[in-house]
Amino acid sequence: MKIVHCLFTMRTGGAQLLTIDLLNELCMTHDVSLIVVNDHYSESMLEKLNKNVAVYCLNRREGSRNPLPMLRLNLLLNRIRPDVIHCHERKMIRLIKYRGAHTVYTVHDVNIPTDTFHQYQTLVAISDAVANDIQTRSAFSAVVVPNGIPIHQFKCRSQYTLRHNEPIRLVQISRLIHEKKGQDILILALAKLIHEQGMHQLQLDFVGDGESLDHLKSLTKLLGVEPYVRFQGEKDRNWIKERLASYHILVQPSRYEGFGLTVVEGLAAGLPVAATDIEGPAEILRGLPGNILFSRNSVEACAEALQRLIATYDNDHLASDLRIAKKGITQRFSIQAMTKAYEAVYQNHHESVSLV
Repeated sequence: MKIVHCLFTMRTGGAQLLTIDLLNELCMTHDVSLIVVNDHYSESMLEKLNKNVAVYCLNRREGSRNPLPMLRLNLLLNRIRPDVIHCHERKMIRLIKYRGAHTVYTVHDVNIPTDTFHQYQTLVAISDAVANDIQTRSAFSAVVVPNGIPIHQFKCRSQYTLRHNEPIRLVQISRLIHEKKGQDILILALAKLIHEQGMHQLQLDFVGDGESLDHLKSLTKLLGVEPYVRFQGEKDRNWIKERLASYHILVQPSRYEGFGLTVVEGLAAGLPVAATDIEGPAEILRGLPGNILFSRNSVEACAEALQRLIATYDNDHLASDLRIAKKGITQRFSIQAMTKAYEAVYQNHHESVSLV
C-alpha cells in the first residue's frame, strides 16, 4: 500500500513525533512518504526517519498565498499516486486536489475547530476523550487510535530508594504554554512545598520551549524558587529516552489535554506520574498503580500529589506497582499497537475503495 503523510511543519510536537515513529514502523511493510509543506522543519527530526521513507520538503512560506506550492503538492501526489493521504493538521485538506486516495485526518487534541472535518473521509481521534469531544461539537464520529511510543527504547529506572540528602528530581516535559500545560500551577505547588513544608531537597526541571518561558521565569523569581527550578530548553527524543529515568517523578499539570504523550513516556521510563484528572491523562493512568491523578487548577492538590508520590519511595510496593503500570501501557500504547490500528484503518478503506 502507498501511504503519504502530510504536515505543514516538522518541529518538535506530539503530532510530529507520532508521525516519525509511525512512518518508521509503516515503512517496513508499505511504500511510505512524508510531505512537509512549509519551510518550518527540523533537519535533526527528519534525520530520525528510516531511509526507506521518502521525504519531500516543499518550503512554502507560512501564510503564503502563492499558488505554486499547492500546485507542486498536487503534482507530487499525482506522481506518487498514494492509496492513503494521512494529514495531521486540519487545514491540509484545503490544499489537496488529488482525488485518487482515501483521506485520513488524525485529531490530536480536544477543542480543534471542526470546519474542515467534512472534507476528510476518515477522522481518527488519539483518545476516547478526543472522540467524545468531536461527537459533542459536531455531527462527525472518529475511529479511536491511541498514540503509541517505542517503549522498549526508553531507559527504565530500577532503583526506588532515596539516599540521604539526595535531590528529589521532578520533571515536566511539554511546550511552555502555561495556559494549557499548567506549568504555573506546578511552580506554585513547588513553592508551597519548599516554603511551607521545608522540602528544600526538591529540584524541578522543565524540558521544552515556548512562549510562556519569560512568564514562568518571572514567576519562579517572584516566589523565591529560582534555585530549585531549571529550564532545560527543548531536547531531542534521544535525550528524553536516555535521561528521563534519572528523574524521580514526572508531573503533568495540564488544564486540558487530548492525550498526554509525556505521561506514557514517564511510565515507559519507570517513573511514578502525577497528572491532572482530565481527558487524556486520566484515560492513560486510571487503573495503573503507583501514580496519582489530582484536581485541575489546584495548587494544593498538585502539592499533595507530589508529597504522596515522594513518600512512596522507600516503599517496597513502588517498584512492583510501576512494573505493572509499564506492562499495562505496553499493551495499550506501544508504537506497534498504534501501527497495527492505523494499518487496519488504512486497509479497511483501501479494500472498500478497491471493490467500487
